[in-house]
Amino acid sequence: MKLKHILIVVISLFLSRPLGAAQLKMGGTEWPPYIGRKLKNHGIAAEIVTRIFHNAGHRVEFVFFPWKRTQFLVKAGKLDGLAIAWYTKERAETMVYSIPYINTAIVLIKHKNDPFVYNNINDLEGKNIGVIRGYGYLEKIKSSKIQKSVVSSLEQNLRKLVKGRIDLTIEEKLNAENAIASLPQEIQKALTIIENPFEVKKLHLTLSKQILNHQQLIDDFNTALTAMVKDGSYQQMLDKLTQKLLGNLPIVEPRGLHLLQNAEKPPEFR
Repeated sequence: MKLKHILIVVISLFLSRPLGAAQLKMGGTEWPPYIGRKLKNHGIAAEIVTRIFHNAGHRVEFVFFPWKRTQFLVKAGKLDGLAIAWYTKERAETMVYSIPYINTAIVLIKHKNDPFVYNNINDLEGKNIGVIRGYGYLEKIKSSKIQKSVVSSLEQNLRKLVKGRIDLTIEEKLNAENAIASLPQEIQKALTIIENPFEVKKLHLTLSKQILNHQQLIDDFNTALTAMVKDGSYQQMLDKLTQKLLGNLPIVEPRGLHLLQNAEKPPEFR
């Protein structure tokens, strides 16, 4: 019995020790300008995540796969987390989320000759929308009155849109602008981004619930991010990263930081 008690005490002391420096392997997919294998420092999101985790005392590396496979590997614990992701209830079942570290606009893209005007989701009824397999916005367009054509890349959807095979496609605005700019001029000239956003979404980091100390690591990330926002270094970093490429990219909302500072989580995470 004495040996058993000693073992329990030793294990308890070990588990209560502060978490040391972790080496995290984060998954990403090609989603410029936020993240990508060939982007400088793997993109803006990768730089932000690296800096925040560095301030928290942890190291990060990035590996790249197609989006659906990246999510599968994180769910299974074969990768530590997603460097950048929207919140979905499905992912929250197998991953823990950080507080948001950047906001983004999801927009619709149409053919320039299409007079379509978007005001609300009811306007999409009867439309054939090109979507990408596994993306978080699919939850918003589940209605059977909205036809979905599923592919694996935005470029496929843009080319289908020009050929009239779909009515609209949907994508994060900066990624859409980047993708359109990489296509031939005749395709660029045929496409228009609808300025009224389909949705404004927050971007988070996630960690797999399969990895050791996942909640402590997320807490470390959140604490470091909050400290950077308070001392102004987060905004300085964001300004430096986005000055030439993106202009004024919005910072995380004060409400989210207020909740974090009061040791609470946003309602959708409860």
